[in-house]
Amino acid sequence: ADDMPPPPPTMTTSPAIIPDAPNLDAAAYVLMSVDSGQIIAQKNMDVRREPASLTKLMTLYLVSRALQSGMIHLDDQVTVSVKAWKADGSRMFLKPNQKVTVQELIQGVIVDSGNDATMALAEYVGGSEDSFVSLMNSQAQSLGMTSSHFADPSGLPAADHYSTAHDLAMLS
Repeated sequence: ADDMPPPPPTMTTSPAIIPDAPNLDAAAYVLMSVDSGQIIAQKNMDVRREPASLTKLMTLYLVSRALQSGMIHLDDQVTVSVKAWKADGSRMFLKPNQKVTVQELIQGVIVDSGNDATMALAEYVGGSEDSFVSLMNSQAQSLGMTSSHFADPSGLPAADHYSTAHDLAMLS
C-alpha cells in the first residue's frame, strides 16, 4: 500500500469553453442563462428600442398571472369591444360584440399576433386599456425592467413605448 500513488486531485468545477459571441445581423440581442441570470453573449442589450410585438410577452405574462390567481379562466367568454375590433396592425379578425373564450384569444395573440385579441384580453383583465397598461408598467418595475415603458398592450409604435433586449430577456 505504501507504493501506491496518491489519487488524482478532484476538480470541483468542470472547465468550460466559452466561444466568442456570435456576430448576428441584429441591432440588439442578449443570451442569458435562465438559471443564473448570467449574460453569456450580448450586443447593445441596454439600448432602448421599440419592442413591437415583443410587447405581447408582457401582456401574456399578466394574462397568465390572472389565470394562475383564478381571476380569469380559459373558458371565460369575452365580449369583443369596438376598440378591440378597430385595433391596427396584425389581427385575429374578431367582430364587435363577438363572444370569444380567453383560450381562443390567447391563441389569437400567439399564433396571429392579433392586436384585436391582445386588446380584448387587456380590456378583460385590466378593465380598460389604460388600466392594463398601468399594470404592465407596474409589473415591469417589479421585475426589475428599469429601461422599459409600455404605452399599449400590443406594441404599436409610440414615443413612450420602449424596452431593451436585456429587459425583455428578464421578462422571458
